Amino acid sequence: PSRAALIRTLCTISASPPKWVSEVPRPYILADGGVRYDSTSKTMQLTGYVRGMAPLDVHNLMHIPGAGTYAIRSIESANEEAPFYRAKKGSSGASTGGERRMIEADPMKRESLDMFASPDALDGEQNLIGFEEHDDHFDGEDEEEDKNTTMAADGTFKQAANARPAGWSDYQAAWLDAVDDNEDAARDHGELAFALNKKETASIAGGIDVDMDEANDVTPEERRALLERRRKDQKEDLEFPDEVEVQEDEMASDRFARYRSLKSFRKSYWDPKENLPDTYGPIYHFSSFRATQGDVMADAKDAVEAAASCGRRWWGEGVHADSDAMEDDEDDERRELLEGCVPSGEYVTVTIESVPQSSYDRICQESVATAVSLLPHENKVSAVHMALSQISKCEQPDDMPIKSKDILTFRCGWRTWQSRPVFSQNNLNSDKHKFERYLPTGGAFFAATVFGPVTYSPCPVLAFREATSISGSDRRQLVAVGSTLGADAERIVVKRIVLTGYPVRVHKRHATVKYMFYNPDDVKWF
Repeated sequence: PSRAALIRTLCTISASPPKWVSEVPRPYILADGGVRYDSTSKTMQLTGYVRGMAPLDVHNLMHIPGAGTYAIRSIESANEEAPFYRAKKGSSGASTGGERRMIEADPMKRESLDMFASPDALDGEQNLIGFEEHDDHFDGEDEEEDKNTTMAADGTFKQAANARPAGWSDYQAAWLDAVDDNEDAARDHGELAFALNKKETASIAGGIDVDMDEANDVTPEERRALLERRRKDQKEDLEFPDEVEVQEDEMASDRFARYRSLKSFRKSYWDPKENLPDTYGPIYHFSSFRATQGDVMADAKDAVEAAASCGRRWWGEGVHADSDAMEDDEDDERRELLEGCVPSGEYVTVTIESVPQSSYDRICQESVATAVSLLPHENKVSAVHMALSQISKCEQPDDMPIKSKDILTFRCGWRTWQSRPVFSQNNLNSDKHKFERYLPTGGAFFAATVFGPVTYSPCPVLAFREATSISGSDRRQLVAVGSTLGADAERIVVKRIVLTGYPVRVHKRHATVKYMFYNPDDVKWF
């Protein structure tokens, strides 16, 4: 009886997709009609029903999980090939007329396939989305350059003596007044700090330095030593967070040249564009990601409402002449919204171009292929932030502690990629977020920042790692789950350090601390 009740329950319930699929205007296709590939023209055809709440636009990019993102060449109706298809007598419209319709993409209106930009640094180009050219911020920069430039007697322009170097903020430029010209040539302004703050590798038995990502090529004994070293460092970080010690043979002013003191972590100002690395050049920056997402979603919902107002009496070029569901005043506007679109529920064949043979081979032939249409800007790469929480099953005795910048695999909605995340705290009342050296344990929520394709929320995130046990067996392990926070290249992640020493005398508001510095120049510097 219990088995019969279970079967009866399964037959009566209706399966519904998750909210991030059903409530987001992002159409997709379940290719239950098969996938065909032409190696000569490098085109792939997917046949299936258009699903989702929004119509399918031929000018949007199509992402195939496991294969990549490509452009659509054309969309053709295939209702005659649909399962249980029966033409209705006396009906009109593209859905039941029996005529095969086709929409071809316009290359001028198609979304770009370039994920990275190539700005010209000599022309001062930046990859900005949503910024206005008449912004006061850019005018201020031009005025500052004019102040720092003077004309010589020969008519040439020279930089003023007290002009700030490129990329320096007001805080850093204020120190130039206290530095002599002779001392400026000999003193290091941060170049040495890059060499001293390189990513440290774990030292294992035998004097070999091995990184976490290269540990798959070592022996089980070396892996065991690396595991113990990583656990020891994580335990020290939990007991003494952000505390560092200066060795007797090193200069603290050189080692911590890139650090500065903050009077208030929450209120002190920090320029988000100060000393950005070269890797920030090819990625895209949003003036306001929330506003951009709101505009994209509003346009998609307008297309959904326009498609719902005229039913399914349109196909590709707007509304048919026999349709009386639209008023004359709104005809042009809705026709523009539905131009190049296919209504949801149609059985179509989508032709995708420029698909290499290697990408087609990565599609599993034993399962049904899926293709999803991307919204505007979703193929661009930016600094993507995710709110994650570690799962309890990840805390196993044989597991390696996860450190920032370890390679992880992210499953963000429909797309999957590998990246080196930077963990940080998610402070709601501050524009600065503290850097976390290790993945927070115990189910605590944290933020992970990666370079990845822009994805509009709501969108779930799964984080995996390619774990290798001490015995040498490989497995993919789920380490954290969460959702996307957005894409913001100006989110400030600050690495905090606390200099330690031994207090030997304390009197009211004064204290005497030993073994914090070993050089008089360091005391004067700090």
